Amino acid sequence: MIHIWETPAWPNFSYNAAAIEPALAAAMRAIGEVAGLKAGLGSDDLEEFNRRQLVQEALSSFEIEGVTLNAAEIEASVIASLKHRERAALDRRSDAIVALMLSARGSASALDAKTLCEWHRLLFHGIEVEDLGQWRRFDIEIVRSAVAGSPDVIYKGLPPDRVDAEMGRFLSWLNNEITLALPARAAIAHLWFESIHPFSDGNGRIGRAIVEHIFATAQPLPFSLSRQIERDKRGYYTALQEGRKETQGQIEATPFVIWFLEALAAAADYARQEALFVVRRNRLFAQKAKVLNARQIKVLQLLFDQGEERVEMGLSAKFYRKMSKTSAPTATRDLGAMEKAGVLLRSEAGGRSTHYKVLY
Repeated sequence: MIHIWETPAWPNFSYNAAAIEPALAAAMRAIGEVAGLKAGLGSDDLEEFNRRQLVQEALSSFEIEGVTLNAAEIEASVIASLKHRERAALDRRSDAIVALMLSARGSASALDAKTLCEWHRLLFHGIEVEDLGQWRRFDIEIVRSAVAGSPDVIYKGLPPDRVDAEMGRFLSWLNNEITLALPARAAIAHLWFESIHPFSDGNGRIGRAIVEHIFATAQPLPFSLSRQIERDKRGYYTALQEGRKETQGQIEATPFVIWFLEALAAAADYARQEALFVVRRNRLFAQKAKVLNARQIKVLQLLFDQGEERVEMGLSAKFYRKMSKTSAPTATRDLGAMEKAGVLLRSEAGGRSTHYKVLY
């Protein structure tokens, strides 16, 4: 198998500008819509939205690689970091992971090898890994095993003795390229970095942090891209392979760029729905707060805290009693009053099957 870095085309990544134009326009429009919705959120809601996106990005970037993080720990580390709490050291791995993410999102300065190696150390804080915080010193292969014990090599990273020079070339391009539209630049950078595969482990996660860094040079991505990649992992890995084909002395990256732009648009659409959910929630409370008592407000807040999917499931008298810690007669009166106020819509089913849809 001849790998792309063994051909004269390396590292001349290119794409068909006309072919990617519809996906590029859709991605930029979707990103702008999310940014616009965020701009209309109040400070507390904006902080909540940003926190959720950061937590989701961390969880999903690791989930892509088959690693499950503790969501509560990641959220605690995000909250602590965003409040600029001073710590003598990184106490947990979750602290280090969040430090990496905030470093990627928070700096518009040029990216260099020292920063990438620091990210690698943060990524594997407290974990034994070969060549921690430095370029790998051994060959590395990406394999797919359709049958146990029968690995199928789908790609091999550059030889270790070429990594330093090739990373120097990559970083020089990354820090000086100003002609490409930002989303296309991020796509090429991710594909190029993954093709070098400079670290012993964690290349995918650091490659996605590089995407965050590129957008942060203008404006940080207002949503989690890794969540969308995790939803379409098969498509992601296929697109990486399809974007490494030699054509007329160049690397034809168009398939990956289009996939990447479509992933951006899909991620933005999902985040847009999340932002609209916050707007609709706030409108409900603003319009109905005066006609709701403390118990009713508490139950609604607890319900909305569980997210849009849970809200769409509605609530029952049993749920209301549990959340409000009140009696059955009081729960029935409260639910009836909320229905009369236009907050709830009772289902046609009666008795124990009665459910209420939240109108927001």
